[in-house]
Amino acid sequence: MRKALALLGIAASLVVYIAAFSVNAPIEVCISQPIIPPSMLAGGDPVVASPANFQKAWVVIVASRCELTFPATGTHASTLVIEWGPSALAIAGLIGAASSLWIWFKCRSRED
Repeated sequence: MRKALALLGIAASLVVYIAAFSVNAPIEVCISQPIIPPSMLAGGDPVVASPANFQKAWVVIVASRCELTFPATGTHASTLVIEWGPSALAIAGLIGAASSLWIWFKCRSRED
């Protein structure tokens, strides 16, 4: 019984971990984070950028990569923004999976 519950815990925790990456919306995160370099704003000239590129960054925790290119100057700005809400969910999923895996191995060692 414990072995079945441990396997179910592993599966559920991995689903939570993967779901944490799907709940983030990189466009919303990137719009709220200014990534224009201060040197661009200091000149006083109007700043024109190409359309921004927003994408999810697949690291252990949930993050978004925000990129802008300024064709007039050839400047490329890029930043990695960590999203702590979904990251906490991802970390909880990893902890749950590790705990369930430990219980599963403990049950297997008792059977031997």
